[in-house]
Amino acid sequence: MKFEVDNQTLNDLEIFERYKEEKSVHSLFDNTQSLGGWKKIYHYLSTPTTDLLEITDRKDAISFLQSNFPSGLTIDKDALSFSEYYIKQGNYPIKPPSRFIAIERKLVDRISLAKDYYMAEKGVNSTLILLKTIYLFSKRLGEKLKETADAPRLLVKFNDEAQRLLAKPQFEKINEFKRLKAYDIAVYDYTFRNTNKEDIKYILNLIYEYDAFFSIAQAAEKYHFSYPEVLPESDNFLEIEGLFHPFIEKAVSNDVCFDGNSNLLFITGPNMAGKSTFLKALAVSVYLAHAGFPVPASKMKLSVLSGLCTTINISDNLSSGYSHFYAEVMRIKDVANRLKQKNNMLVLFDELFRGTNVKDAYDGTLAIVSAFDKIKTSFFVISTHIVEVANELGKKANINFSYFEVREQDGHPAYTYKLREGVSDVRLGMYIIERE
Repeated sequence: MKFEVDNQTLNDLEIFERYKEEKSVHSLFDNTQSLGGWKKIYHYLSTPTTDLLEITDRKDAISFLQSNFPSGLTIDKDALSFSEYYIKQGNYPIKPPSRFIAIERKLVDRISLAKDYYMAEKGVNSTLILLKTIYLFSKRLGEKLKETADAPRLLVKFNDEAQRLLAKPQFEKINEFKRLKAYDIAVYDYTFRNTNKEDIKYILNLIYEYDAFFSIAQAAEKYHFSYPEVLPESDNFLEIEGLFHPFIEKAVSNDVCFDGNSNLLFITGPNMAGKSTFLKALAVSVYLAHAGFPVPASKMKLSVLSGLCTTINISDNLSSGYSHFYAEVMRIKDVANRLKQKNNMLVLFDELFRGTNVKDAYDGTLAIVSAFDKIKTSFFVISTHIVEVANELGKKANINFSYFEVREQDGHPAYTYKLREGVSDVRLGMYIIERE
């Protein structure tokens, strides 16, 4: 089943590039060698899921490849590109080749502009290079899988199918790479684009899968991501250690924990203390976990959620005549409707009602948090400047209160970006105004 997420959330978390050269979560994982691999990663991130088996299979496969094949899989990009083109061509041979026709075709091609023989020759050689690559990798992967007590199901499935296809008589000599004669070209051409075309398509798709998996694994290694432990939905649990935002160099990490008894986190702290960054890091990790990807944390354990909603960078909707405040209200209404349909979500609000006066913001924040408090099956994180609300909410057992620490250093605030238990009454607005 699809993991519910909307465009507001995708934009808040910068999952995909909206503009050229813009940093995104997708770009972090893109070390692919092929367009097909790039498309696979885009597809995975576009379709996070609530299917625990699919999540676990992908995660385990990527983790296994990272541990056992740190150098990845080298793909001949030129061979892959031409083989893709070659397989798609419509003028494939429809009859088994003869030696006479094969030689005639080669001779005609030398004086013809069509160059059909050239395409067949290069296409066959390119495809053979790819088949040999997968053949050799399959042997290495098979040996590693046999040595592993609990081998990843997805890799076992991929490898078994690859070895079954490559064991067919048509492919038995792919490892004996040599200069092919015209008749050899004709035989392979007939095999690759007629009798065994679906087999070749499977191998190409498998190359894309491996390319994507190794690309994700390289990102996990580079950015020190870890692989989450994902539990059934009924466990109603979310715990992260060493959470950080992947876009920030030398990021300060934090811990967070939710369960059925404590499902709402109320965060206070002054401007620039790290609230928004923390909310984004938390949401990105939950999103990636549901795509079967490694996450920016040292350790993560969570039950499957039905969806994710964030409100971090909401803006006025001038075309609809919405003010910032009205846009906030409409967003809350939208989230409430989603919770009616699927009440097993992670919901994050950064600075509720920042677009209105303090009195209305206080009353509104209190009302909304009190309403969310009744939904025990979802997790909520709400940040605010209005610390007075915490006094009213302090009586509720399932709400945890945290703040981002700010220390004084030589008469100036020093941000630690560490999340502490409690409520902060530090206000730095006037300090920032006066300083500037």
